[in-house]
Amino acid sequence: MSEERKTIHVVSNSHWDREWGYPFEETRLLLLDFMDELLELLDSDPEFHSFTFDSQTGALEDYLELRPEKREAIEKHVKSGRLIIGPWYSLPEEYIVNGESLVRNLLIGHRVARALGKVCKVGYTPFSYGQTSQMPQIYNGFGIDTIIFYRGINTPKSEFILEGPDGSRLLGMRFGCMSRFSYYIYVYRVLRYGSDDVFAFYDWNRGAAPFRIATAWNPRGHYYVLDDKKKQWNDGPIRDQLLKLVRDESEHFSTSQICCMQGFDSSNPDPKETEIIRLCQQLLPEHEIKLSNLEIYMEAMRKEVKNPTVLTGESRDPGSTGKWTHLMGDVISARPRLKRANHAAELWLQRQAEPWSAIGAMVGGEYLKSALDRAWKLLLQNHPHDTISGAGIDQMERDSLHRADQV
Repeated sequence: MSEERKTIHVVSNSHWDREWGYPFEETRLLLLDFMDELLELLDSDPEFHSFTFDSQTGALEDYLELRPEKREAIEKHVKSGRLIIGPWYSLPEEYIVNGESLVRNLLIGHRVARALGKVCKVGYTPFSYGQTSQMPQIYNGFGIDTIIFYRGINTPKSEFILEGPDGSRLLGMRFGCMSRFSYYIYVYRVLRYGSDDVFAFYDWNRGAAPFRIATAWNPRGHYYVLDDKKKQWNDGPIRDQLLKLVRDESEHFSTSQICCMQGFDSSNPDPKETEIIRLCQQLLPEHEIKLSNLEIYMEAMRKEVKNPTVLTGESRDPGSTGKWTHLMGDVISARPRLKRANHAAELWLQRQAEPWSAIGAMVGGEYLKSALDRAWKLLLQNHPHDTISGAGIDQMERDSLHRADQV
């Protein structure tokens, strides 16, 4: 392992699926707990650097619909840069929706984030199963010059340049050997569960929450939120795990800057995060470990990277480097009813409703902006990667078809 001093950027985050293992309205009840805890943590711990909300904004609208009194608190933390949102509205699978939908997703995501205080200008796109060749062009159109993902890319090192067909360029980073879960698996899981295994093994005697009702209506436990108050902490081999993290990730990152994500799917923020970072720094003084965010990491990496590989074309390499990088190719044909309904809704909105509304306004009619804005949000609520892919429970499909009918 290199003796070079590394800077480990620990990014506090979560990957929040609007609907997947649970239908939307049930997931939203969990979102209430999640956001309430996050806002409380941001208020109570000034050392808690920031929280990256998965590059989306739609979930905040879902939250504020039931907690309108929290808008001022959200605006305060978004404006200060501690609650990082956008640039997307929802988190699309790029190969199933059409190009106009991708552009509108970013446009509406920018509008929502800007109304709440600030738009994140990092192209954080790990949710799609690969990247279309025109993402550099699309991102550049919104003033974004970076991209971060890990599926569909197979480069010797994590840092690269992604070039679009028109010559547009993005400075890119792919996650290393543990994709977007590195710090979570190497360090946090060991402290939390006493193991770096991806799936927790609970011990009834520890007072955790291992049991749940397993039925068709409750197929899996959402323990990330539900057992937060019962968190157990283990005196594991943390220094060894940190050394392992630095060693393994240094094989991927060519600079001294290493980006590590703290969160997992639907994981809630941890009130002990700043305490854990201080502990890690004490145990590994030869490297710097700090709470950070993606913008800070990308700027630090930009200053050090030399001659990164230039990639062109779509990023859909099935031999991607690292874990959990599979492209989920079967989602293209899963639940074809969803794909047909989405295609029809896109065509009606983009090629009928909007053009004819504009023509009508030119001859004295009303341009129904508010109705069209509502239709676009309904459409984009069908575009999160799990929803449009059909990779979820049956209720998710029923809800999605209903939204498509409304469009």
